[in-house]
Amino acid sequence: MNGKSAGLNQIWRRSLTVAVLLGLGAVSACNTPPASDQQLQEQAAKATEAAKKQSEEALAETRVAAANAERAVNDVAAGVKQGLDSKTPPGGRVDLNSASEADLASLPGVSAGKAAQIIRHRPYASTHDLVKSGLMSEGQFEAIAGKITAQ
Repeated sequence: MNGKSAGLNQIWRRSLTVAVLLGLGAVSACNTPPASDQQLQEQAAKATEAAKKQSEEALAETRVAAANAERAVNDVAAGVKQGLDSKTPPGGRVDLNSASEADLASLPGVSAGKAAQIIRHRPYASTHDLVKSGLMSEGQFEAIAGKITAQ
């Protein structure tokens, strides 16, 4: 049993225990005493059954909340990994000298073939080297100039 399942089982047991104790407390707090031991047993059984049902409902809600929390943590972890793996610097600019083909192809007007050409012509001293080397026209360069860097 993994740690998560053990924790949920512990929560379920505690919830059941609390519910049973509350049910028994409610039975013993009645103003009119039961007519017989049989009635007391029946009342205790009903209270225990109700407490068990409430506990099972609480466990189901806990499982849903745990699954939602796990998804959120996994989404955050995936975002962190993506951020670490990306060659895009914090300013949002793609580095012509280290970006992957996919990162380059994500730029407006840059196809996968053009991205491969950019990689083949590395290194670049400045971003405008794309125009100087004939890989792009001045107009194409202007469309991405604010999104690239050459480090």
